[in-house]
Amino acid sequence: MRKLVFVMSLIALSTLTGCAGSAPSADFKKAIADSNRLCATDSATIKVAAADGIIINEVSRLRLESRLKQTIDEKKKAIPCKESSQRDFILKSTITNYDEGNAFARAMLAGLGQIHIDGDFALAMASKESESLAEFSVNKTFAWGGAYGASTRIEDVEPAFAEGVADAVVGQFSGPFSQDNNLLNLRW
Repeated sequence: MRKLVFVMSLIALSTLTGCAGSAPSADFKKAIADSNRLCATDSATIKVAAADGIIINEVSRLRLESRLKQTIDEKKKAIPCKESSQRDFILKSTITNYDEGNAFARAMLAGLGQIHIDGDFALAMASKESESLAEFSVNKTFAWGGAYGASTRIEDVEPAFAEGVADAVVGQFSGPFSQDNNLLNLRW
């Protein structure tokens, strides 16, 4: 019986660790054409701004901008380019919700003190910033309770948010099956 409780506890713990790190899916307002997805030799400039009324300090804004750039650059390395020349993109990001939540409230009850990062994005060629190639939103919420909820910070949720954005512009699939070979792609 103790072994069963121990195994069930390990399974529960392993599923909990995925919430802060699970990438959200993009909600496209203007779909991105496959030919406009970033690939290995492309460059991307990331601009992060806060929407009116959204408070995000400069350190957090720069950290999020850097995390988005790093995640996009990492994902696009695996995508071979069909074009021989480098393309320059710009990703304009407007953060529409940046709420660090309340760790004490999360510790008391799941669902309280939630962490939120939401953003609207527009991808364009750097030479034609006003002509968007794609427009989408990505929303990430963390609401677990207990010790896990209390110990999770917005900095722990940002990588998953950035992965959702990178998946949208690079096109790498982040689900349980890979696009290339349909083999299980478990992330432990």
